[in-house]
Amino acid sequence: MFGYFSDNGSQILDGLLFGLGVLAVYLGAVFTGALIRSLGGAGSAGLTMAGRYMQGWFDYLRGDDRNTINVTLNMIVDNHLKFDTLVADRRIWYVWPNAYRMQMIRRAARRTTIDNPVVLFPEKPREPTSVLGRIRRRWRERVHDMVASATVVENGKSQRVRLIQEDDYKATYGPLISLVSEKCNNDNAIDLALGRPMEEYRFVIALTFEKLHNRRARHLRAMVIREEALRNLPTECPRVDFAEHKTRFRTLQAIARQYAASPDCFGIVKVWRPKLSSVSMPSIDRTMRFEPDRAAE
Repeated sequence: MFGYFSDNGSQILDGLLFGLGVLAVYLGAVFTGALIRSLGGAGSAGLTMAGRYMQGWFDYLRGDDRNTINVTLNMIVDNHLKFDTLVADRRIWYVWPNAYRMQMIRRAARRTTIDNPVVLFPEKPREPTSVLGRIRRRWRERVHDMVASATVVENGKSQRVRLIQEDDYKATYGPLISLVSEKCNNDNAIDLALGRPMEEYRFVIALTFEKLHNRRARHLRAMVIREEALRNLPTECPRVDFAEHKTRFRTLQAIARQYAASPDCFGIVKVWRPKLSSVSMPSIDRTMRFEPDRAAE
């Protein structure tokens, strides 16, 4: 027996090592399968939550959140800068469901500066002068014709035409105008439709992304201000409640400069309020007397 083991010990050891290797491979496959099943059982909800957590941590460290937007009303009363929230913080995909447009707004926010925090879209590129540029533009136009065209019938003839692309500023400010109108205009718009005397006021909506020097969180903000007040901003900063609010006034000045140069790059919301002469207070019956004994207990 001992002679047999001494003569065949190496073969026996090789067999044991081979068996252990097969067992390790089997256990590894079982563990991998269990891990894949557990991840599959967790579903996409867990992965989405982890992704949002990491994105939130990253935004927290940078003080930057281009995924949030709110709408604020800005005013200067008695040389005092005041503002209030019209629409609380919302995720931008609830305001602009189109993922491509949402990314356009994010890219435009990255291009803002401290001196000009207004979100502006790049102008259309000029006609290319090089041969390669003209070829690329021609192929891009062909792809555009294939994707964004439809068949219409005019004068009894069927023809294929390109659909008109929506203006970037109108598509961006349209949902913001709807949010502000929903909060401020419903009842008064009905009164206006019924023929009641109303005063009309125009308010400018400007989408901004303020670049601050300190570590305050930055996010998209739609700033609303009356058009008349925007055109007549004071040259000096009015009184503010906190020193960091001076940044808001500099942003209003940048909005005023851009609005004077390119008013089509902003949104306009109209607000109606009853005329003061048409508002009547209920008359008071002077014959009524208060009797404590007959007061309700």
